[in-house]
Amino acid sequence: MNLENFFAELKRRNVYKVAIAYGVVAWLLIQVATQVFPFFEISIYEDRDGYSIAFIKVDPFLDPLHGDPRFEALVQKVFAAKQ
Repeated sequence: MNLENFFAELKRRNVYKVAIAYGVVAWLLIQVATQVFPFFEISIYEDRDGYSIAFIKVDPFLDPLHGDPRFEALVQKVFAAKQ
């Protein structure tokens, strides 16, 4: 398959337009979520099954990450948001 023919076929089928539309819709949903979640006090740090990210301090699976400055910054951010 010729590469020029491939891109011409993508253009003919409007793949580029659809990809851009998906990107715009995804961006819009993210923007709406960042505005709506605080209004309804929805926690972005908690899964649907109730497992809270607050367990990152005591989860033994994450013990190797303790001491990493990025991990410690995440812990500070999570617990600052919960207060």
